[in-house]
Amino acid sequence: MNENISTVATNTNAIISLSSAILTVISFCIGVAPIPFTGFVCYPASAMLGIVALATGMVSLRQIRTSGEKGRTLALFGSWVGGLTMLAGLCTLTAGALLLPEVAHFIQQSIK
Repeated sequence: MNENISTVATNTNAIISLSSAILTVISFCIGVAPIPFTGFVCYPASAMLGIVALATGMVSLRQIRTSGEKGRTLALFGSWVGGLTMLAGLCTLTAGALLLPEVAHFIQQSIK
């Protein structure tokens, strides 16, 4: 019973990508919670973690392709969550920039 069992390691960047993606979702959900001032901390944190998830996911996909390690699903999930976070952030910034004059006008009218 002398079997040569070779285990293939999981890519470390894929694990980091998945961990960052999970923290991105948790941070974004906490930012939505009705707790005062959580948005000021949680939204930038989720954006940064999204960037980390996307970058490490892309790097790990390339490493997995060349080395044959496991973790492709982890890297794909991290890349998708990171990419969607960046897309959501871009849409939010665009909507905020477009609505800013209307909000300023509304506040100015409310003060008078």
